[in-house]
Amino acid sequence: MIDQKKKKHHRIRWIIVLSLSLLTGLGTGIYISVVQNLPPAESISFYTPPVSTKVFDDQGNLITEFFIERRELTSLNGVPEFLKQGFICIEDKAFYKHWGVNIMSLLRSVIENLIHFRVVRGGSTITMQLARNMFLTQEKTILRKLKEIALAVRIERAYTKDEILEKYLNQINFGQGRYGVATAARYYFNKDVSQLTLSESALLVAIPKQPETFSPYRDPERAKARRNLVLKEMFNDHLITEAEYNTAINEPLGVVPRKPEKVLGEYFIEEIRRYLELKYGAEFLYRSGASIYTTMNRDIQRTAEEVLEKHLSQIEKDYKFKNPKSKIDSTGIFDTLKATPYLQGALVVIEQKTGELKALIGGRDFSQSKFNRATQARRQTGSSFKVFVFTAAIDNGFTPADIVLDLPIVLEIPGQDSIYRPANYDHRFMGPITLKKALALSRNLVAVRLIRTIGPDLVVKYAHELGVQSPLLPVVSLALGACEATLLEMTHAFSTIANLGEEHPVIMIRKITNRDGTIIELNNPSPIHRLSPQTCYVMIDLMRSVVDGGTGYEVRKYYSGPAAGKTGTTDNHSDAWFIGFTPRYTAGVWVGFDDNKKIFSGATGGVVSAPIWGELISKIDTMKTNDFPVPEGIVWRKVCPKSGLLATEYCPSSKEMAFVIGSEPKDSCDVHSFETKLEKEEDFEKLDRSALQGY
Repeated sequence: MIDQKKKKHHRIRWIIVLSLSLLTGLGTGIYISVVQNLPPAESISFYTPPVSTKVFDDQGNLITEFFIERRELTSLNGVPEFLKQGFICIEDKAFYKHWGVNIMSLLRSVIENLIHFRVVRGGSTITMQLARNMFLTQEKTILRKLKEIALAVRIERAYTKDEILEKYLNQINFGQGRYGVATAARYYFNKDVSQLTLSESALLVAIPKQPETFSPYRDPERAKARRNLVLKEMFNDHLITEAEYNTAINEPLGVVPRKPEKVLGEYFIEEIRRYLELKYGAEFLYRSGASIYTTMNRDIQRTAEEVLEKHLSQIEKDYKFKNPKSKIDSTGIFDTLKATPYLQGALVVIEQKTGELKALIGGRDFSQSKFNRATQARRQTGSSFKVFVFTAAIDNGFTPADIVLDLPIVLEIPGQDSIYRPANYDHRFMGPITLKKALALSRNLVAVRLIRTIGPDLVVKYAHELGVQSPLLPVVSLALGACEATLLEMTHAFSTIANLGEEHPVIMIRKITNRDGTIIELNNPSPIHRLSPQTCYVMIDLMRSVVDGGTGYEVRKYYSGPAAGKTGTTDNHSDAWFIGFTPRYTAGVWVGFDDNKKIFSGATGGVVSAPIWGELISKIDTMKTNDFPVPEGIVWRKVCPKSGLLATEYCPSSKEMAFVIGSEPKDSCDVHSFETKLEKEEDFEKLDRSALQGY
């Protein structure tokens, strides 16, 4: 009997030992599964929540933000008492009493969830919610809840209660991609968080439970009911007086109206985004809280967008296009590939003294096409490329008064059994004319003769030196723009001339600072000397004649200040360019279709793009009294446009031209005098016109 009792007790002891071992093993396994992959205590101390990267314009105004979670951090001292007390009252009344976990609250939540057979109560403390938001997912599982508890304990060891509350208030999700009380205050009330009233604070306390359900924009009545429930709880807990309660529940929600706003400078912003992601990575771009100080001028960008769209819409209306943008907009059906069926345009504005890009438009609608026609589209430049031909000529001995022939020319193409017969746009010939007049009226045959004289290789060299980066073939047709380049690089090259030969690399970002304000990138590049200021000034004077009576005359319908530029048109009227500058800004405009089809018959750069340029400049550059600075070594002479020599009293007209000292004409006109007949003119008039057919 005694032996049986001993055996029984022995079995019981073994059962207890085995049970305890199993429980210990099970507990150890659960503990390991809970704590594995959890951050150590020291890493919790260094945790910083993701903060949006802010982008500012050249005046320090916020343009946009790059973010996964849009968040603005604030200190606990900047949060009003109503807001702090409200969150503690609703989320965790015992916050300042527990050690990260409220056992009674957890037990109540377990019982209620079992009764309802679903999760109706969380039981998480503020510390547990912070642990979940910082390091865990939102999945509702027992394992995640256990990890939440373990992390909460670690957080309580690493931080004080006030530090935990501050981090919690900066971590909460308020919907619409807004995180943290400071961001929510700015979004819903357009206020600094420190200025929130009791009613506004209660609404912010109400939203995080279900941000979409209690959104004051989606369901204001439900949001108001939830806000009033928060106020009732605060009153019951003696956190506010009865008078404060009655006043607050009768106040409207007071949120600022939100309407869809067109984002300004979307193509500009996308260039910034691509640069940052490529150089610093996605983590920096979307989570670092850096500040990006760009060169964009918001007023210039907005004006440029309005002017470009106004003119393109008017062209679609005047010429009854089959697929205007308004038609595509109304259908709401489009893809985001680079090609669009409607007329497109691009525009850039550079401040030539600094190289800062003040405005950039890569297309009419970023949501419909993200292809940037200012930076990515290489299009035929047409006659705008003549500027490089004439610059090379002036820098190598030619003068504005040199007489050149605007007459037919036939060229054999080396290595090919074909003939090249260039022609003027109007298929007419003006005979002997000055270089200045040839550029003003964009005479193709003069440009061809010039490039044959100085050599295509030299023209390519000058174009690249001034800022064109696209590959260029050294052929005669280059003089007429038989090459492709982007609008930005063409405008940049023109800005070098406008800046008297000093090239400022185009910059879009002035500086970048990290979250603490430390500068991590600063862009202030030194100018590079590319060309003599005297040659550049002579070119400026030549290009002024394009605007004053030349192919860019439409500019003068809008802008009366000092301006110079060049038109550009391709043979089939598929590209219309105007690039020009004032003493302050260089701007380029391109108009065309993505598929290279004809804009309309007669769609020249002077007709289509010059008016856009003129109206834009008239609105952004009001300093009309400031003329182009004249460098040393420039002289002015009145020249007879027929002879290219110094005008006399017998010359019927004269043109004042700028010359590099030493290159000005020394002799007086030998065409117009009391005795001399106009032999050269008569010879040209007697030219057999039938011989010109076919050009």
